[in-house]
Amino acid sequence: MDPHITHFSKLLVEKIGKAALSKTCSKGVFVFMEGARYLGPWVLHKGSAVLVKSSSGGKEQILRQIEPGEVFAEVPIFKNVDWYPVNARCVTACELSLLPAEDVKRLLKSDPELAWAAACALAGRVAEFRDFVFDLTLASAQQRLLRYLLRRLEGKPNASLGLVRVGISHQDLALLLGIRPESLSRALTELEASGKLKRLSRQTFQIFLKQIQAEDRDW
Repeated sequence: MDPHITHFSKLLVEKIGKAALSKTCSKGVFVFMEGARYLGPWVLHKGSAVLVKSSSGGKEQILRQIEPGEVFAEVPIFKNVDWYPVNARCVTACELSLLPAEDVKRLLKSDPELAWAAACALAGRVAEFRDFVFDLTLASAQQRLLRYLLRRLEGKPNASLGLVRVGISHQDLALLLGIRPESLSRALTELEASGKLKRLSRQTFQIFLKQIQAEDRDW
């Protein structure tokens, strides 16, 4: 996760304080649905969640995986949109806080430190979106998977060990990467054969960083 997003999330929760509304959700529950009235951004404290966009035909695309400590659904605050543009689904049991929209707006207008943190976080979102579009349009299945795993390593304690926990199912990971589940399985097998990673369990991998080339990180 981008450190600017982490900083903004932490600062926002601190400044909202008791105005935040706590919520717990079971696995599979939607925190909010696309088109529902916008109540404010959310912060995930524990668990794993994903943002999902659905077509009229029922086809899904996972747009982003939410990390604990991360604020999400904050963009409507800045666009003056009064509905949620995507679905948010809990992949596991989750603990969250809703940050009421009017309280967030008031703080952003009155607190320069928070406003600057928000601007930096939004810049991080733009960079994430750029990488997401690049992966979906130009990268192979192997490239998408390896770039995803490398991004999840960034800023983590003991990142040099290369241990990555995915936190979502094989099916959801395929949706996030924009590939078929069978293509994901093939990409995993090929990356293992190349000596770049090893599957330790269904959701845990070890990346052998010495085998990662510059072209593996940025195509």
